Amino acid sequence: MDVRAFGSVYAQTAALPYASGFAINASGTDLTFPSCRAIYVETSNPASSKKLTVVLADTKTPITFNHIRDNGIIPISVIQISGSTTVDHCYILY
Repeated sequence: MDVRAFGSVYAQTAALPYASGFAINASGTDLTFPSCRAIYVETSNPASSKKLTVVLADTKTPITFNHIRDNGIIPISVIQISGSTTVDHCYILY
C-alpha cells in the first residue's frame, strides 16, 4: 500500500514516518476506518491489564490483544477497533 502525504506518494516501508492519524475513544461502539499502518495505545494505569480487539486489514480476521499494560505503537494494519476494547485511548496512524 502506498502512502499519500504532503502532496506526494511514497512506497510503504518500515522507515517511513507516520504522516497523519486521528484519536478515538474505542470503548462502547465498533469503529471502522480505512486501513491504517499502526495504532498507538495509551493506558492510564499500567498496574491493570487492558484489552484491545481489532479486525486485520488483509484477512478481515478479528484478533484480541490481552494484558496491554504499557503505552506504545502496535505496527499492525487494521480496519476496525471493537467497542469491547478497554484501553484508555487509541490513535490510528497512517
